[in-house]
Amino acid sequence: MGRLLLCLVVFLALSPRGAFADDERVWAALKKGGKVILLRHTDVDIREGIGHLAPGNCAEEVNLSASGIEQAKRIGVAFRAHDIAVGEVLTSPYCRCIDTGKLAFGRAKSVQYLKPPGVVSEDQAKLDQERVVQEILKHRGPWNLVMITHDLNIANVVLEDTVPMGEFFVLQPNGVDFDVIGKIRMGD
Repeated sequence: MGRLLLCLVVFLALSPRGAFADDERVWAALKKGGKVILLRHTDVDIREGIGHLAPGNCAEEVNLSASGIEQAKRIGVAFRAHDIAVGEVLTSPYCRCIDTGKLAFGRAKSVQYLKPPGVVSEDQAKLDQERVVQEILKHRGPWNLVMITHDLNIANVVLEDTVPMGEFFVLQPNGVDFDVIGKIRMGD
């Protein structure tokens, strides 16, 4: 009987219903405003050229797949359905990040410090990460700041191993540091 009860508890803890309850806690925190959202661009068609930046010529870059386009739209729908106030939407200069921002939030402002670490020097990558953290820490206001970037940028800030495409972390700046409120994955 004890094993059966333990199995039931584990099943319920791992069920989507448990994830949904956690998601609702994160959405409620976002509703209050003043948060920073670190979002990895949505799904892409993986092919050669993943690190190739071609300003003004997205055809030369790796871009959102059809499912990534739909995933970005679902993110926007979810934010609107939860009545989440979004202020500035900052993105990496890669088309997949800019497109994610435009599809989800209707706008995107490209900034160089959100480039992935592997395409800049090691020293520049450290400076960029410091800049991201500073932007997180200085965020104040009733609206939420969105930063759309790449796996390693987010993983290095929130200390996660990997960040799936379309997943976002919600951070609460608290002066000299920040708290990770939670994460939400907008799957296929």
